Amino acid sequence: MAMTGSEERVARAEEVLRGYGLSEAGWRQSPGGNLRELLRDLLEWCDATQHGFERALSAARAQHQAESPGAGGDATDRGGAGRAESA
Repeated sequence: MAMTGSEERVARAEEVLRGYGLSEAGWRQSPGGNLRELLRDLLEWCDATQHGFERALSAARAQHQAESPGAGGDATDRGGAGRAESA
């Protein structure tokens, strides 16, 4: 059975986060801690390469909301995730 687009995205994210969990510091952290480390590394990468993290995050949120079931719903309201800053 083929994976849906959402399932593929979850699988890719889990693969990346698994790498963080296997690092020397990562195995001591919760999955949420490893997620924070990944996000911090992405922020550093964006700073170093002059990519707009907030702009990319805002675009990703909009794409996620548009592609999620019930697209007109609260996809960005969970945990305060709907507040995006412009870069």
